[in-house]
Amino acid sequence: MGFFNKLFGKGGESSSMDRQPEIQTTCLHTSLTGRWDSVEDMGNENKVTGWQCQSCGQNFTPTEGRTLRRSEADRVKSELEV
Repeated sequence: MGFFNKLFGKGGESSSMDRQPEIQTTCLHTSLTGRWDSVEDMGNENKVTGWQCQSCGQNFTPTEGRTLRRSEADRVKSELEV
């Protein structure tokens, strides 16, 4: 019956072992996807009109996106060292 109680929200609080800790992390923006104005321009990084991080959804200008892509390896390395 424990399954149905959990399913329908009965049975009180869950034990502390069932709870997952909330981890606050800063997105490293390592999964950027380019945006283009026309299909003909797709794939040409010089014609990107914007970038979107697929992890957090944040949008970046073409210049910001290129900067993030160039520094991606360094940012990941520094995060792993912490």
